[in-house]
Formats: sequence, structure tokens, C-alpha cells
Amino acid sequence: MRSSSHVRFGILLLVAAVTVVGCSSETPGQEFTVPKALCGVSVPAGALAQLLPESGERLTVERRGSLDDGSALCGVKVDEDTVLQVSGERVNAGDSARHILRSRLLVQEQKSANGNSIAYVDQAAVSVIQCRGADVEEEDVSTFVKVLRPARPNESAMKELIQGYTASLKKQQVCKRAS
Repeated sequence: MRSSSHVRFGILLLVAAVTVVGCSSETPGQEFTVPKALCGVSVPAGALAQLLPESGERLTVERRGSLDDGSALCGVKVDEDTVLQVSGERVNAGDSARHILRSRLLVQEQKSANGNSIAYVDQAAVSVIQCRGADVEEEDVSTFVKVLRPARPNESAMKELIQGYTASLKKQQVCKRAS
């Protein structure tokens, strides 16, 4: 009797293992490499990976414009789908991250971070870098990040991404225009 219960238990374990392996092998995966920078600005790759689609073969990043010219757009594609956009622009001094996010997406319920210089929700975020000094009292630099389907909205990953991106952008001294 005892050995037959061991055999049944062994068969159940084998069936369970085959079922798990069978299910996991059918799950698509990220075949692309998650970048550590987007259009020249370092990003937390772990947070970016959580926002990108769960599956895909090829990731490409395309940049248009420059903050020196007033605005820049960085688009991320997985296969043929644009899944994430990062835009930067010079805005009037004093505009708030919350106001920009609300006006862009009509989002009323949003969270703030970094002394209200960042506003975010699960699918988008805005940051504002205050530019104060000799020649830049009339404008600040704003960054807007948005995930598009089939990317995955994730509030904590969005917060981490916008914080990391903004910190890296500040180090590039974006308030100063190139001469």
C-alpha cells in the first residue's frame, strides 16, 4: 500500500511538472535588449523593462529634434509598434508638472514626487526642471513620458523611470542652450 501511494504521488508530481513546463514554454518573451539610455539620456533599465511589452523581437529608438531648438521627441518601437514616447520641451517658467500632465491627458487623479517637480500615473509622467540663472529666467525644461499599447502601464515603474530620466537630464545641463 505504501509504495502505491508513493507511485501516485510521483505521477502527480510528474504531471504537475510537465504542465508547468508546457505552460511556460508557450509564454512569449522579450527577445529584445532593454536599453540603458533613451536618445542620449540614461534611464533605469529595470523600470523601463516593466513598461515595455512582455514580448517582442526587436526594439528601436528614434530621435527627432533637440531641446536646443525648443523640443525633442524620442520614440521607442518594439517590432512595428510605437510603445513609448519621451518628449522634452522648453516651457514657460513656473509651469507645474501636475498642470502639464492634466492638460496633456486630462488626468485629474495623479501622484507627485520630488517636491512636486514630477507628476505621474500608471501610463504617463511629467517632470519639470527649473532653469534659473543668468540667461534662463523665462523658461524651464519639461519631459513627458507616455506608454502606448501594447506597452504595460505600471505606476511604480513610471515613477522610477521619470525620476531616473530627469536626474540624468539635469546632469546634462539642459537649461543652457548650445551656442
